[in-house]
Amino acid sequence: MLDNSRSHRIVYRDHGLVFAKEWTEVTRYGLVLGDPIQMNNLGQREFAKLIEKAKVRPIKFHGMRHTAATLALSAGVPVKLVAHMLGHSKTAITLDTYTHATKAMQEQAAEAIDEVLGGKR
Repeated sequence: MLDNSRSHRIVYRDHGLVFAKEWTEVTRYGLVLGDPIQMNNLGQREFAKLIEKAKVRPIKFHGMRHTAATLALSAGVPVKLVAHMLGHSKTAITLDTYTHATKAMQEQAAEAIDEVLGGKR
């Protein structure tokens, strides 16, 4: 049987998170591996390290959500699925918030309309 005062350090709660508490963050009683980390810790420390290591332009953490939604919609993922992924109750929220008329999307729309009208580009 494990000592209750130490058991929190060897239990992993799987919440299905991408970013979760690690060994260095469970030094205080009550903190458990796998629990959500504080947003300020992720944004200020961990996310900054990832950006630096990847050598990409810094964006805010929430910007990844916006980028993922925009890329999914640009790739033709159905808006209903993207809305579900984002936790939106209505597709209108997703479309109003995340849809931009990117150059690739404009070209794709023009080609689709041209094809429907029987044109040859």
